[in-house]
Amino acid sequence: MWQGLLTKVFKAREKIALNLNPQDEEKPFLDHLEDLRTMLVRIAITLLVSVLLTFGFNKPLTDLVQVPYKWAIDSAKVTILENAKAAGLPEPKVEFRQPSTRTPQEGFMASVNVSLIASVILSFPLLLFFVLQFILPGLKDTEKKVLFPALAVGFGLFLTGVTFSYFMVLPRALDFFLVWNFDHGFENSWMLGDYITFATRFILIFGVSFELPVVVMALVKLDFLSYKLMKTTRKHAIIAIAVFSAVITPTQDVLTLLLLAGPLYVLYEICIWLAYMIEKKDREAFPEYYAQIDKDEQELEKEPAKDDWDNENYNPWFSDDDETKKELEDEYQSQPRPSAPPPEIEKAINTVAMSDPVEEPEAGEDQGSVMPDEEELPPSPEPNPTTEKTTEELAREDEMRSGNPPSSSP
Repeated sequence: MWQGLLTKVFKAREKIALNLNPQDEEKPFLDHLEDLRTMLVRIAITLLVSVLLTFGFNKPLTDLVQVPYKWAIDSAKVTILENAKAAGLPEPKVEFRQPSTRTPQEGFMASVNVSLIASVILSFPLLLFFVLQFILPGLKDTEKKVLFPALAVGFGLFLTGVTFSYFMVLPRALDFFLVWNFDHGFENSWMLGDYITFATRFILIFGVSFELPVVVMALVKLDFLSYKLMKTTRKHAIIAIAVFSAVITPTQDVLTLLLLAGPLYVLYEICIWLAYMIEKKDREAFPEYYAQIDKDEQELEKEPAKDDWDNENYNPWFSDDDETKKELEDEYQSQPRPSAPPPEIEKAINTVAMSDPVEEPEAGEDQGSVMPDEEELPPSPEPNPTTEKTTEELAREDEMRSGNPPSSSP
């Protein structure tokens, strides 16, 4: 299974490389595998160094991750008191405890987890660079120069997603769960390891999701997407973003889904206009290439010819074509042509008329043993015998022919 998956990834990588630089040559499977190994080693080394650096600040980082929980506690208390006052109930006693640990090593593992997520955020530009180097191996020198500004934009979007999640989405999600648990009588005794995993995953998912413009712009640059396609598929994009948000969010509430899907759709609309600007610039630089693309799109948009075979009432022996109808009408209205006379059939020798009496076979004769070829045929008539003439008779005939009849003797 893994070999088949890697083969598909390598074929896609090779196709992208040939599209970017047609002068490149195809690589064997082992060369692609070596490039993949190199990328994974670079990523592992980068993360290891980053974790060692960020682990030195594990205490401030762990306290920083718990700040949204404190904000959520203050907001949840206010919400619970307002709900009780609106319902005419006495003021409830609201107390929320800080996350606790249930195993001796849970606090240490929570600090390691925080350091790992912080190292990913810190080294994200390098990680993205290594991934793009593997996916886009056919970049030219001019395109490699543009790659570093794109990395800066990608890192900025990643930090935007992290910040948006930390200050806006995560506190509201925690507030929702605190109020829900209190209203249903559930005690909010959360474990430190579970909270750190939930919060860091939440932040990281939002940061990666905000990389949508980078992915879309790369696909536009590779001609996999276009301004026209993105403009006409907004409805499909909304459904895809909603499904994507529902899958990757660590919670199942609708509020969190909307808080992620809303910004992603706004980014998608921004990508549509960026795709328009890129395509406009490329059309000015490569007019012949885009003229051919427009021509192909017009041919595809033409109404396809009606296929009679798709019609359930279609009869292959009768066509709606005018020429075929005319030919059939001419054929039916034309005078019938005389057919050739049938060849004469020789009458069999032993043919017997229906009116002739049939001779009964003699008793004791086996009719099955008589073959048709063995039946006796009627005897053929013998020719009349010719008599030889004498010399005198021949002389007399000659004289008669010459007109001098012979004189009669006395």
